[in-house]
Amino acid sequence: MEEFLGLISIGILVGLIVIYYLSEIDRKQQNKSLDSKRKRISRLQNQRDKILQQLNQKLPEKTKIKDETVALIYQFAASKNLYTLKDIELATKQIQNHYSKNLETTSTFKINFPEKEMLSFEPQESLMLLTIINEGLHNAALYSNANFIFSIASIEDERLHIITHDNGVGYNRIEIHDGNGIKTILKATSDLKGDLKLTSTIGNGTVVNVQIPIDNF
Repeated sequence: MEEFLGLISIGILVGLIVIYYLSEIDRKQQNKSLDSKRKRISRLQNQRDKILQQLNQKLPEKTKIKDETVALIYQFAASKNLYTLKDIELATKQIQNHYSKNLETTSTFKINFPEKEMLSFEPQESLMLLTIINEGLHNAALYSNANFIFSIASIEDERLHIITHDNGVGYNRIEIHDGNGIKTILKATSDLKGDLKLTSTIGNGTVVNVQIPIDNF
């Protein structure tokens, strides 16, 4: 009987030791997860701070309206830690409304973004996406004489497409070199590890199509 009770005691002791070590492993994993979350939050906050610093240090744009729009997208990108495509859509509408209200243009702005898309963007990624959108809209609003200017986002072949399409006058890309707006789009596209497809023909408008692998997000 005493031997049987001894075995039970040993079993209980072993069980308690196993429970302790399992709980210790679980505690360490939880601490590791919390530490990872804290580091990510700190990294995202640093991005937001850097975006505001960049805004304060930026040289003035050539036009007041672009200055105002750039400030708008920088402030938007620094307003929280994570963004969805719906957030980018709302910011795009603000940009469109700003150009529509403050430019003498007869162009009608249209927008088409996916209804349910769960991509997640960090502040710096959101800033680059909005920079691409803004440069496309700025060029179209000022120079295209278009009836319609479209801002489009779509997911195709595991890539996020950010498109600005106008039905304006177009231009000959051989005769007219890329200006600062296109160079800014190229830089943001490169930072996002994407590709730019730019097409324009006289009388048939311009399409700016930036394609970014969605596994970047």
